[in-house]
Amino acid sequence: MVYHINHFPIFEIMKSRFYLLISLSCLGLLGCNKSENAPKPDMALNYFPLKETHVVIYNVDSTVYNNFNNTITNYLFQLKDTVTNKFTDVQGNETYRIERYKKTATQDWFFQKVITKKIINNRAEEFIDNKRYVRLVFPPTLQSTWNGNVYNDLGEWRHEVKDLDVPLTIGTHQLDSTISIHQYNEVNLIREDIYDETYAKNIGLVVKEVKAVDKNISTGVITKGFKYKMQLDSWK
Repeated sequence: MVYHINHFPIFEIMKSRFYLLISLSCLGLLGCNKSENAPKPDMALNYFPLKETHVVIYNVDSTVYNNFNNTITNYLFQLKDTVTNKFTDVQGNETYRIERYKKTATQDWFFQKVITKKIINNRAEEFIDNKRYVRLVFPPTLQSTWNGNVYNDLGEWRHEVKDLDVPLTIGTHQLDSTISIHQYNEVNLIREDIYDETYAKNIGLVVKEVKAVDKNISTGVITKGFKYKMQLDSWK
């Protein structure tokens, strides 16, 4: 009598298992390939662009209130931020050096200060005037909040996103996507402290507004302090 091996149940079981393993392997390969080819999520890092030779010029309108001699003085000038180079800082992070220049009605561009910026652990950091700030977090959402002063001694300022990915017109510039950050807001009968910043994709900071003044409690008239608005003029 001749037996055909294909008729044995054990062979059928082994054959079924073999095809199952082949199927699972194929699915695994397809899954890995699909994962590798999936687009990376947009972290919106281009709201805080860092690249060498990047230049942004701002128009600044500043008002100073002096209660010593009861004067109000207005200053109009320009600031220019130029990314000069990148380097590795002491923590081993890629950091960019920005040189800030100032121009007034009577004086051409002159050096003012050095600023450094970097993006680390999904946050944008700026070191200016011996203070380290967290300017943005990534990816930003309308629910994003963070302490902008977590790395300095100025006390907690709970930053929050007010507007996200909205168009903005500044002068003749039509900006497609901007994000507005409410940095600090404390207003009472004798004091106003308001700090706001706006960033645009591929440009960075485009508007900075600050109001830090004391007021007469009876009249509400500003007695001392300052306010200024720093606004985009051009970039390249």
